[in-house]
Amino acid sequence: MDRNIHIALNSMRNLSTEMRVNAQNMANLNVPGFRADLTVTREASFLTSLDQYQSRVYSQQSQEALFSDDAGSLQSTGSEMDTAIRGNGYFFVEPALGGDAALSRRGDLGFDDGRFLVDGAGNRLLDTELAPIQMPPTRRIVVEETGQIQMELMGTPEGTLVAGPIIATSMAEGISLIKSPDGHIRPSNNTELPEPDQRARIAQGFLESSNVNTISALIKNIESQRHFEMSVKFIALAKEIDEGGSRIMRLPQ
Repeated sequence: MDRNIHIALNSMRNLSTEMRVNAQNMANLNVPGFRADLTVTREASFLTSLDQYQSRVYSQQSQEALFSDDAGSLQSTGSEMDTAIRGNGYFFVEPALGGDAALSRRGDLGFDDGRFLVDGAGNRLLDTELAPIQMPPTRRIVVEETGQIQMELMGTPEGTLVAGPIIATSMAEGISLIKSPDGHIRPSNNTELPEPDQRARIAQGFLESSNVNTISALIKNIESQRHFEMSVKFIALAKEIDEGGSRIMRLPQ
């Protein structure tokens, strides 16, 4: 009974984590550029007791959070502050809540109180020197495909564009990327971010939708719930079998 219950409890714990991941994806369905978390990866773990043989192997959650790199669909908004990366590539951002610089696909841009360029979550976009981009007051901005910002400054004749900062981008080719505990995309194994290569192509006036598949997420949630219920019933059955065995082995009165 002990072995059966531990197997069922381990399965329930893993299923509970998977359902939380699925709920996280559903909650970010409308976040521009959101990359769906994948089903939690597994790794084998041995249960060791003193100097005895390692007789039990359990599945446990891996520490690395993987995500789907499928591109979401591009939606035209017509706003000069909306940007999206066509195909592969990432922006560089400075997280609003602190921490090391990270990569992002979110392109719903705006300005904070200091006229720093930020996305919808308040993360500051970085330039090719990986410094936050601060803009002067402008009437209009134009973002070229390469990330170069052209500005129409206040007080200048209309139509006069001045070259401004460059939004840093990278294809991050050949680099294994994961989601850190703060939810931002960074290279695995604590390696450094790739250097900006400006090979990604930016489309102004577009937003990339989340790549979460609603139907798949709903089906996965139903399947996980059913497997969880089966594990609960398995524990109850194991208890009944154990009690039945105890009655058989009981000495007659």
